[in-house]
Amino acid sequence: MRIGKLAVVLAFAGFAGTARADEKPSFSATKTSTVTSTVKSVDQQTRMVTLANQDSEVTFKADDRVKNLAQVKPGDTVTATVTESLSARVLKKGEAIPQASEGSTVAGAPIGAKPAGYAAKEVLVVATIAAIDKKNMIITLKGPKGNAYPIKAKDKNKVAKLAVGDNVEIHATRTLAIEVTTPKQ
Repeated sequence: MRIGKLAVVLAFAGFAGTARADEKPSFSATKTSTVTSTVKSVDQQTRMVTLANQDSEVTFKADDRVKNLAQVKPGDTVTATVTESLSARVLKKGEAIPQASEGSTVAGAPIGAKPAGYAAKEVLVVATIAAIDKKNMIITLKGPKGNAYPIKAKDKNKVAKLAVGDNVEIHATRTLAIEVTTPKQ
């Protein structure tokens, strides 16, 4: 997840938190979305799968990484859940700046089981407040590669606690879980 996603989330949620009057602001948010569909058809030869739910229908070719496609049958339920979480906090003066890091994890169902999988990506970066436009409530973050990210803040009291040069630690995680199940009769 790029720091640009931070701008979108912060623009909607604002820099909020439970900071005392003398503390720098912090922020955290989590969003989870789940989509459930029914397998309408599956062609084992061509690996073409059609999923349908009340909103739409989609046909796609199952990637070769889907090892248990033979276990998928029409009528099965496919559930996909995406969770994104983001936290940001302004570091105290003199506090050590954490090293940027990125990691990922992937897991799948054992051979012979219904297809299932989990993937997660985690990023930690530190951005610097490059500018503060208090009149328009715009905070500009400078990312680790020098890119500028203007953010619309919502809370004047939180903005008043910020200063140009403050470092902001940003921790973002995105997970995707997919599971195929057979409905109970």
